[in-house]
Amino acid sequence: MRPTCRLLVLVLCLAISSTAFAAGFSIFEQGAKATAMGGAFAATADDPSAIFYNVAGIAQQRKMTVLAGGTVINFANEFQGDPNDNFTSGSTGRYKRHTFIPPNVYAIMPIGNNLTVGVGAFAAFGLRTNWEDPWIGRFVSRDADLRTKSIEPAIAWQSTDGRIAVGAGYEYRESTVVLNRNSAALNPFTGRIIDAANAYLRSSKGHDNGYNVGVLFKPNQAWRIGASYRSEQTIDYKGTAKFTQFPSGNAQLDAVIKSQLPPDQKITTSINFPAIAILGIATTAIPNWDVEFDISQMTWSRFKTLNIIFETTPAANLTRPQNWEDSEAYRLGANHRINEMWDVRLGAVYDKNPQPTEGVGPLLPDSDREGVSFGVGYHQGPFTVDLTDFILHFKKRSTQGISSDRFNGTYKTDANLIGINLGYRF
Repeated sequence: MRPTCRLLVLVLCLAISSTAFAAGFSIFEQGAKATAMGGAFAATADDPSAIFYNVAGIAQQRKMTVLAGGTVINFANEFQGDPNDNFTSGSTGRYKRHTFIPPNVYAIMPIGNNLTVGVGAFAAFGLRTNWEDPWIGRFVSRDADLRTKSIEPAIAWQSTDGRIAVGAGYEYRESTVVLNRNSAALNPFTGRIIDAANAYLRSSKGHDNGYNVGVLFKPNQAWRIGASYRSEQTIDYKGTAKFTQFPSGNAQLDAVIKSQLPPDQKITTSINFPAIAILGIATTAIPNWDVEFDISQMTWSRFKTLNIIFETTPAANLTRPQNWEDSEAYRLGANHRINEMWDVRLGAVYDKNPQPTEGVGPLLPDSDREGVSFGVGYHQGPFTVDLTDFILHFKKRSTQGISSDRFNGTYKTDANLIGINLGYRF
């Protein structure tokens, strides 16, 4: 294949991947207490992180409270090439070591006997897949970085007897995307594939608006039922694609690549973020224990096609089917009150991924996830401290020889998440 054609194909693959890598990756850990309970918190919702999990829950909190913290996230990923693939057979790869700390901050204030207002800031979606050199998959992706941040004012009301609460919030979400990969060309003088150029895509900040609503029902003293819904959002990105040529050592080949290298240009695309629906039931029927079970669904099926627009080279514009599926997660959590000062928490989660097998690749090697969590809570006077450790295992995922990137192999991923929140009740 001529260098021009090969470069164009790889640029198009980069554009296709620039949205696809975000799908199927949410950050559900938005409060240390909730995380310690495996994220099963929609029916408990008894600290300010209820703004994220079930906004109706802030109505049952009758003291002005500030809660702030974050989650320290470390990923480990390994790639093993498909032994039946001529290109990847015998190859390996792994992520560079990165530590991510998405923060969360919440504040609530009761008004009168029935109303509570609040505001929260959190990062509900994000991704970083940065591969160590030397990396055979650099022609698919070297580094992908998606970041989001949300700000949400909220309000909730509860009945005088406290049995029913409803709430709503407005979410402003902001996001950026950065992608980095190499482009390849065939050196006709040696017959080898070489690194011809680097393609770097960086977006400016895109944003969209959404909402969330919640309801909390307490039929009696021992049982609680909670439900919440966070709306879908679509963020439009405007970015620039920059192409940097690598010298090959052959002046004639360099001249050909330079003359055919796509120009730096503007690119636009969109990411369809899913809606999140949660239903939870909790009980205190066991003395000194709060136990909750939640089912959540994320509507990734709305991500059916991807539209890419190149400003300078409109012939490269394309629409491509994606065929994501809705995903469900099942969460079980428990909080055990030891005494007036200490709580111990346990949790477990099974989270089904939405990504079809042909979409698995270096930008997002997603798979079904299983996790267990443990945490402690300390409360003394107006102060609270919540700590948790959450171990998340991604099931081994193979491309089964049908990778749309033509990059086949098996991915193994594990993550460890350590959360902390500090709170103060006025």
